[in-house]
Amino acid sequence: MDDTLGSKVLVGLVNHILEHASFFGINREALLLQGGLTEEQLGDSNQCIPLSHFEKIIDYIYSYSSQKDPLIALSFFQKMDSTAYGVLGHLVPLASSLNKAIETLKEFQPLIGCIGDISLQAESDVVYWKWKCRSNDPIFSRCANEYNLSWWLSLLRLVRNEEFSILKAVHFTHSLAKPELQAYYETFFGCPVYFDQAETALLLSPKSLTMTLKTGNAGLYDSVRLFASKLLEQQRVEQNFAQQVKAQIYLLLHNERLSRENVAEQLGVNVRTLSRKLQLEESSYSKLLDEVRFELAVNYLESYQHSVSFISKALGFYTSHSFISWFKLQTQLTPTQYRKNANSKVVED
Repeated sequence: MDDTLGSKVLVGLVNHILEHASFFGINREALLLQGGLTEEQLGDSNQCIPLSHFEKIIDYIYSYSSQKDPLIALSFFQKMDSTAYGVLGHLVPLASSLNKAIETLKEFQPLIGCIGDISLQAESDVVYWKWKCRSNDPIFSRCANEYNLSWWLSLLRLVRNEEFSILKAVHFTHSLAKPELQAYYETFFGCPVYFDQAETALLLSPKSLTMTLKTGNAGLYDSVRLFASKLLEQQRVEQNFAQQVKAQIYLLLHNERLSRENVAEQLGVNVRTLSRKLQLEESSYSKLLDEVRFELAVNYLESYQHSVSFISKALGFYTSHSFISWFKLQTQLTPTQYRKNANSKVVED
């Protein structure tokens, strides 16, 4: 069975590679051609496309660059930022502990596609944080393995710990390209690195899982997790244009970049076309914005204890008064009255 069947990759991740095409000494158009892609297919950064397109792009980059730099995946990781992983890149570092960060990564991994599978294997003196690439392409798997473990390494560096090294070793299933590169790998990861192993994994100290992250923030974690959950729901259904717009509203609202113009740009259309296409589906931008805000507002009020000021800002209102007036228009209740009623129903149940 081909493990690649059904595997997908986030358009945002593909765009991240294409935007840095010059880093590899290749132009964007050449990479699009090699991947069998058009700019139109990459308009919605929150959607996923078949992994086979990405495999072709990475294969071409590696064949072009590996003679000059066989460490191309590790080198390119220096160009990575959290936006390449969309909401997931923002959410994971906000987790309270390393274990919660890993569990969050496993839960929301579909947001960046189904490139591989994550698992934890605990033994008495070591924990294997494993990654199994779904691709059968050896070049793509090599690059994905090295790039992915580099990202995980950056998460380990967020752990609050000054006493000992939590990373004991790194395992890769692929072979070392050249013997003289061994020292670079061990300097990069800061520990022994072994190739031709049974698994690709970071080998951790068991007590590292309970350690807190320097960037952990419970309030923000809950907020961003809510956005991630909504995006996951949107991703699981076959989307019409209105649903694509709604997904972008969720994403841009979280990134504090929400505007009609930015939504249109993300979907590769102008504002007039955005309005026209929504009208054909008997919808509108303002209607979808209200739907998103209402869904999030109700969830915040029923499930969390965030202040009205916090919620109004999270939903993109300029003032708490604006949010209260808008919410009352939707429900005939103020947010505080709504929360009180919701809490009363929970107690009665």
